[in-house]
Amino acid sequence: MPVWDRIVAHAYLKELKNGTLPIETFRFYVQQDWLYLQEFLRAAAVIAGRCPDTQSMKFMLSWVEPLVGMEYHFHRAHAAELGLDFDHIDWQMNEANWAYSRHMLAAAHGGSAAEGLAAMLPCPHVYSHVGEVLREGTPSPNPMYADWIAFYAPGKTSEVDERTYDRDARIIGLTALYDDLASTLDDEAMARCERNYLISSRYEWWFWDTAYRRQTWPV
Repeated sequence: MPVWDRIVAHAYLKELKNGTLPIETFRFYVQQDWLYLQEFLRAAAVIAGRCPDTQSMKFMLSWVEPLVGMEYHFHRAHAAELGLDFDHIDWQMNEANWAYSRHMLAAAHGGSAAEGLAAMLPCPHVYSHVGEVLREGTPSPNPMYADWIAFYAPGKTSEVDERTYDRDARIIGLTALYDDLASTLDDEAMARCERNYLISSRYEWWFWDTAYRRQTWPV
């Protein structure tokens, strides 16, 4: 929670809430987030293959499928407004994005399914928390920023190919799968899960911090 408190207090999110965040800063963030989400998808697919039973594997595969193409996502809905073509990427990951996504992929490939999920879960958990906090009070005066907050705040659903995409149910289901897989772990494995979760939470802060400064590689 101390890490999450630092995230919510970050100037990026404060300015997004009050509508003063420069659009070029937000655009930089969306570019980086799109690249991150592709690696998030790959990590989820790897974890599906590492699940110890067919029921867990089936859940993970069904969980991953709507992420392919990201048709339902906020980024797709605002691509034209931001002048971004997600089918023709002409930008690269910055340092925070590269480090975060490699941490997540390493956990997926190198540990148990539970350890991989522990590295993935901070992303949906933090975004849901941030959305819930920023939703309080007066909406952002910038309609696009207000839509971003509404997209991630609990209670948001979208229609995808005549199906309802319920973010809350997806987060609850993924967390329940982690709890189930983690229930069989010994103390050492649980400690690795906790470490993965904490590191990913720290990367969440760094991701927004580098986006706020539009920071790429220093050399």
